[in-house]
Amino acid sequence: MAQATQKDSNAELDAVKADLAQLRGDVGDLLKAVREQGEERVRSRASRARDEVQGAFEEGMDTLNRGYRQAREQGERRIEDAEELVGNHPLTSVVAAFGIGFVIAKLLDGGRR
Repeated sequence: MAQATQKDSNAELDAVKADLAQLRGDVGDLLKAVREQGEERVRSRASRARDEVQGAFEEGMDTLNRGYRQAREQGERRIEDAEELVGNHPLTSVVAAFGIGFVIAKLLDGGRR
């Protein structure tokens, strides 16, 4: 009877050891699954952030290009307006340019004379 009890105890101990080994494997699998899920979340969030940054960059470049085109068009219109003004009043334009040049020369000369 003592041997039967010892065999039962050994069988129970072996069963507990097997259960612990199974539990250890299950916990390892669970940790692996959690880690993979976390890595997937990080990759997904990084991808979304990269897409958002790329979209913001492209939107900023579009805005910048529109502003550049508008400034260029306005500059071209101002040049055309100036050319038309000089064409309509050539003598006045020459006198005004001479006067402005003279004043700038005097300012840069510093009144040395």
